[in-house]
Amino acid sequence: MKLSIVVAVYNGDKTLQACIDSIAGQTYTNRELIIMDAGSTDGTVDILQKNTCHASHWESAPDRGIAHAWNKAMNHVHGEWIVFLGADDRLHDERVLADMAEVLSNDSVNDVVYGKITFEGGAAHGLVVGNAADLSVLRRRMIIPHTAAFHRRVFFEEVGQFDEAFKMAMDYEILLRKKTLAARFVDRHITVMGGEGVSSRLIKKTLLEGRAAQIKNKVDWRAKIETWHAFYQLRHQFKF
Repeated sequence: MKLSIVVAVYNGDKTLQACIDSIAGQTYTNRELIIMDAGSTDGTVDILQKNTCHASHWESAPDRGIAHAWNKAMNHVHGEWIVFLGADDRLHDERVLADMAEVLSNDSVNDVVYGKITFEGGAAHGLVVGNAADLSVLRRRMIIPHTAAFHRRVFFEEVGQFDEAFKMAMDYEILLRKKTLAARFVDRHITVMGGEGVSSRLIKKTLLEGRAAQIKNKVDWRAKIETWHAFYQLRHQFKF
């Protein structure tokens, strides 16, 4: 069973090599790495060129955001399950894919199987996110840590591509599309998420987009407005 790792990056030369190394060092070899660079102007392309042997596909070209990068990457995905990482993320240890492959190979039910992420750096340093949760809570907030989630490839065949109108909450929005989403929690550390933390401005954007995702998919549990038009009002007001 092939596992696919998709990495989106822009000007990530400080962290990208560690991300690639964490994938190249996995004991599980039936994998593929797809890296989509948004036309970096730092040393990212040099790193990609030096690591061509570790990637089944990489490209560097301007894009319209992370959702667009992920959508383009899907044209090169051949694995049965896909995990999406950022350039400042890395797999927790060398057995992540081997252990998850054992779980996923016996799973014929779930759309998403997810574990835990550990934050490294910034105010959230040391914080661990991810636990078993009632999926009904997903209607109120994002409870599945995206970089620790393996998505079945056929899930995207059912629900379509990521919505490029979303810049922060596209991972949440796509999960809301499937009204009978099946997800399973595995008590295992999957990803170390790096960076200096998310600013209050980006947190506000993410929360607003989360609400827009609920409105779009008609699952906003407290919304007074229940139309897709409300998303465009929010988008215009807060410029996301």
